[in-house]
Amino acid sequence: MVTPAQNTPTRRRVLGAAGAAAATGALSACSGFSTPDSGGSGGSSSGDDTITMITWASDVEASAFKKLADGFEAQSGTTVRMQVVPYSEVLTAVDTGLRTDSPPDLFRVSYTDVAAYRGQKVLANLTDADTLKSSFLPAFWAAVTDSEGTFGIPHHTDTSMVLLNTAAVASAGLGTLPTTLDSAWTWEQFADALGRIQPSRADTYAFAANWQNAGAYRWLNFVDQAGGRLLSEDLTSVATDDAGALKALTFTRDLFRKQLTPQNASARGQAASDLFLNQTVATAFAGDFLLSEIEGGGFEYSATFLPRDVNASADLGGNALVAVEASSRKEKALEFLTYCAQAEQMSAFCTEASVLPTREDIDASTLQYPVRPDLMALYVEQAKAIREPLVQQVVVPSFSAVNAQLRDRLDEVFLGSDDDATALKRITDGVASVLQTS
Repeated sequence: MVTPAQNTPTRRRVLGAAGAAAATGALSACSGFSTPDSGGSGGSSSGDDTITMITWASDVEASAFKKLADGFEAQSGTTVRMQVVPYSEVLTAVDTGLRTDSPPDLFRVSYTDVAAYRGQKVLANLTDADTLKSSFLPAFWAAVTDSEGTFGIPHHTDTSMVLLNTAAVASAGLGTLPTTLDSAWTWEQFADALGRIQPSRADTYAFAANWQNAGAYRWLNFVDQAGGRLLSEDLTSVATDDAGALKALTFTRDLFRKQLTPQNASARGQAASDLFLNQTVATAFAGDFLLSEIEGGGFEYSATFLPRDVNASADLGGNALVAVEASSRKEKALEFLTYCAQAEQMSAFCTEASVLPTREDIDASTLQYPVRPDLMALYVEQAKAIREPLVQQVVVPSFSAVNAQLRDRLDEVFLGSDDDATALKRITDGVASVLQTS
């Protein structure tokens, strides 16, 4: 059995996962887009009335964060200086600050990386967690909580759906798309729909999944839909010879073998949203946070729910805001987290950024989303398919390293010639090696 200490990745491993993503230059889990550094410096050079926050942000997210900072300054007199960096550089920026005793006071982090920082004792305990807990959906609160406390706020979530080029759908005669979770396409129906979409050029394809780079964990949607697992029930080892995982691997490898998806849509390939935007593919899995960019693509598109098998399942997207334990301004950083966690502030942020709230008392269906509110209503429904068994597997302390293994091994087996059982063993052996050495 792997002990918690063994399961905790080293800082270098966390950086390694981020560096690999940077090397590809592709978008990753719930990332938004690289934006210019808005200025600011490390925590050591800030005054007592200024706290620093490192984040990545799309243009709309940067605007939404600025409004949070302005509101907090008006209320408390404390300035929040945002340092916006590309998603692929966030962990490097945070780690550099920690190594040089100039950490940020707080930073934005994906749920799949929270436990890694918690394991390194980097994160400050949320002092008013007991007051806030009852307002949040349990699955997201659990993503920032362990037996010793709550180490951040679950700021928002997002998830994936199937986006479809309207012209391609009409040409294929797919008819009315499923409009409820219960009527979502089965895997067989989904594969049939993809097979009916005829490429308009030799270099166009039916579909791309969003499992590239740090989004490799989204392949686990298929595993969970098939009733399988990557990790054992106690989360300390790999689930070997799992029938659901094998079924998922066969189904997803068939997408390549049948040339329904391009080879450069593999796990180290080009972002699925880019392939959808340049109309290389007619359909793609994409998160709600991408709608602002896709809306500028110049063509009509629609959305439907992720296909289902034994289960309907969707990925845990979204991010937490965390304060740094070593910060000399930790208390003010924690005050900012509490401010951002309030219903009014979360509603405003989620509306502007086209993401979903994590508080139980916010009805996402009532938010006035400025971009494709018709599709956001579907995303709200899709998020109800985020399942606790899958969430538990992607928030283990070593998940950054697990995700890097998934990216590399999936890329090998998607394009390789091993039989499916051997290919699955290649994946599970890689993940097991990380669990044993983390």
